[in-house]
Amino acid sequence: MHREENDMRVRTIGPPIAGGIAGVVTLTLIWTALSANSTAARFPSIPAIFEAVVDNFDTAPILAYTTFGVGGVWSNVLWTAQNVLLGVATGLVIGFGTGLALARVGWFNRLGKLPVAILGTVPVLAVLPFLTLWFGSSALATNGLVIFFTALTVASTVQSAATAAEIRYADYAATLGISRRRATISVILPALVPSTIGVVRAAAAFGWGFQCIAEVLGGSQGAGRLIRSFSDATQTAGAIGVLIAVGCVAVFVDALIGLAGRWIVRWNE
Repeated sequence: MHREENDMRVRTIGPPIAGGIAGVVTLTLIWTALSANSTAARFPSIPAIFEAVVDNFDTAPILAYTTFGVGGVWSNVLWTAQNVLLGVATGLVIGFGTGLALARVGWFNRLGKLPVAILGTVPVLAVLPFLTLWFGSSALATNGLVIFFTALTVASTVQSAATAAEIRYADYAATLGISRRRATISVILPALVPSTIGVVRAAAAFGWGFQCIAEVLGGSQGAGRLIRSFSDATQTAGAIGVLIAVGCVAVFVDALIGLAGRWIVRWNE
């Protein structure tokens, strides 16, 4: 029995892994062909990219030269990572509470439904100038985009899921004599967990891009600021190396969120 389960897992996991490896190999071959027929400033070779990461891993001289900054690829990518996670966590709390209140509290729904809908139509990047104006170059200004996007996305998803759960489960629970408050805690909240985990993964995936863009345009630290410094100095290999490092950390974080999510909803299997 256990052997059959292991064989099934191998058959399930095998094709995605093989496809991922094939995709990486294909992309590597394409990039190698482009770099062989172009300049290093446009398409640096793969060895040059990894060499740039290694040389700037702990300390990036370009930061000291352009912004009197300190640190290297590792410390700046970690700075970006912690701000993304902080922004997603903050947006999750705000968005979850807002979405649940919109679905379960009548007066809050009447007051907040239209403002939330209007905010949902605002382009996320259009918020950055206001954040910079209000908070300068602080961490709040740069990860404000992540908070804004996550809060709106989670609020919309939670509201829809809570409304559906109320029709499907809470109304039936009410016929059994369960109070509205007890139904919210024991029925609605567990029903929201799976969809919330999915939207958190999506928000985190987009959050890396929003965070890096904010750092490129006005941040004093982070991977985006390092990318901008490399780009201003036409050190394309360094800029691409930072992007690869951010991508690797993002994949690792997404895997952790996915594992945590499967553990949290293990009762759903």
